[in-house]
Amino acid sequence: MRYRVDVSPKAQEQLVAKASEYTIMQDEALGNQFIDSFTAAKTSLESLPERGSPRLRYLPSMYRLIPFWAHLWLVYRVNKKEKVVYIDLVIDDRSDYGSLF
Repeated sequence: MRYRVDVSPKAQEQLVAKASEYTIMQDEALGNQFIDSFTAAKTSLESLPERGSPRLRYLPSMYRLIPFWAHLWLVYRVNKKEKVVYIDLVIDDRSDYGSLF
């Protein structure tokens, strides 16, 4: 069974900011690789929503996460009843994300 994947406005903002940063600060190819990496992770959640890890300090039990780029993780929750995955945040494992939860 395939799940629908919804990306929250906050996560979209975070992704656009990072993609712009890679494109402007580095080069366009790196920005495209970043977008491709996110797309692959998002697509994987359509068929394997439980694949993410729930083991991260401060992460409430309703959330799971998967890495998709160096130091960047998608934070998401799964609604099994409605068959929807909600990507709520993108976090950098080098920063203090505890205050987000």
